[in-house]
Amino acid sequence: MQDSKEDLKIKRGWWFSVFFLILVVLLIVFLSYVKIVDENRDVLVGILGVITGSISSMVAIASGRDPSEVEDLKEKLSRANADREALIGRLRDAQIQMQLLREQIFELQNAVIEKLSVFSGSGSIIKTKKEEDVELKEVVEKYITLPKAKPEEEN
Repeated sequence: MQDSKEDLKIKRGWWFSVFFLILVVLLIVFLSYVKIVDENRDVLVGILGVITGSISSMVAIASGRDPSEVEDLKEKLSRANADREALIGRLRDAQIQMQLLREQIFELQNAVIEKLSVFSGSGSIIKTKKEEDVELKEVVEKYITLPKAKPEEEN
């Protein structure tokens, strides 16, 4: 039921845009044969400007492209970009945590080896690290740094 109403609406819009284009062509042909009177010239030029200004949207509708679809696609794209940025942020945080964990395990292994070794030395064995102390590999940083978002250009 919903599809038939939507189809009917699309067909009506298409027929109206075709009718509008034919009307504009007939108006142009009419005005090429009839001289515009100086008294009404400004009014007619204004009306013709408005009519010819909407030709592009009518051609788009007649060719099957709906301007509201473009807006819907832009909205979906912005949502997808927001999701992508959130996932990249989560990936960056997970990578930092993994690197921190690896370094802590490495320190713990060194401490166990040093304590169990016959030649164990004295001094501080475990050096505590924090997230700020983690240095990511260059390859990892390349993929998790976010490019600055460009503002969308409006058409």
